[in-house]
Amino acid sequence: MKREFLLSIVLLFVVVGYSTAQKSVALHSNGTTTIFGGDTPLTEAYDAAATGDTLYVSGGNFVSPTTIDKGLVIIGAGFDTDSTAVTGKTYIYSSAVNSGRIEIGSNASNLYMEGIHFQGGLFKTDAAITGFTLIRVKLNDLIFSNTGVIPTNASIIQCDIANDVNITGVTYSVISNCILRGKILNSNSNVFKNNVITRSDGFGSLQNCDSNTFTNNIFTAIHLLSDGACSYNNFQYNIFSQASPALGTGNTDLNNFKGIDIANVFVDFGSSDFHLLPDASSTYLGDDATEVGMYGGLLPFKEGAVPVNPHISFKSIQTTSDSNGFLNVSFRVEAQQN
Repeated sequence: MKREFLLSIVLLFVVVGYSTAQKSVALHSNGTTTIFGGDTPLTEAYDAAATGDTLYVSGGNFVSPTTIDKGLVIIGAGFDTDSTAVTGKTYIYSSAVNSGRIEIGSNASNLYMEGIHFQGGLFKTDAAITGFTLIRVKLNDLIFSNTGVIPTNASIIQCDIANDVNITGVTYSVISNCILRGKILNSNSNVFKNNVITRSDGFGSLQNCDSNTFTNNIFTAIHLLSDGACSYNNFQYNIFSQASPALGTGNTDLNNFKGIDIANVFVDFGSSDFHLLPDASSTYLGDDATEVGMYGGLLPFKEGAVPVNPHISFKSIQTTSDSNGFLNVSFRVEAQQN
């Protein structure tokens, strides 16, 4: 039933998008669906939505509310250029002055976002929320600065984060199968698993991180792993390019691979192709006997980062109608299992 509903939403996008040549947002609420178009469909759909509703966002560029303060499900068409060649990627930007970042409000527990490229990043200040989920999302940075409030049960899965992940006050959360290109700061009691962590500017990949578990990750930095106080973390089955990485104080070092030449690990590190070479994928195995890095583990990075909704992989629209006045339009829609 859910798959049939998602397919109907996709087909509705096809009809509306073709007839109006506009980007669209579908709001699904209490069994009814409303389509928003025009110049600001995402902000209008957000204003009309309530916690628990779902927004399906087509490909295109969308201005966002400056603050998301509702527990919504927001699903886009994807962020990978190759896999969104037909639909266009879902690109969301903010008019806020805070580096284009979108603020997450205190009423956004159970917020779920998937298949989106954010122009800036996401930030949150002193707002205790639970159940926060990002999956197959590309963003500039993630900045949580919580003091005195403790959000829990966040899931950051198969994301591409260009700069820092600063998660002050975030605990008991999972960051898995992601590309983390910046520094990880102020993390306490979280799990980092099967990520590729690429910061290499000489200032270290981790800062002020305590009591975390780092498992099956690949650290590519040739400089010190940590600066600032990093203590009581558990490191196991990670690849380090350093022969003697500085892991911090009181940390556990178990079954890690050290002094590994990254050129012999990835298919093409320079172009961000983080598939492992055949020898590496069979040599560097994690705690679950699958390869380390973003394509291993229970949640391997999905090719093309295609979101869970049915994916339009082909379209053909004739430029002229036939002798009966009909226009030949063909689409191929592929169901997604995850």
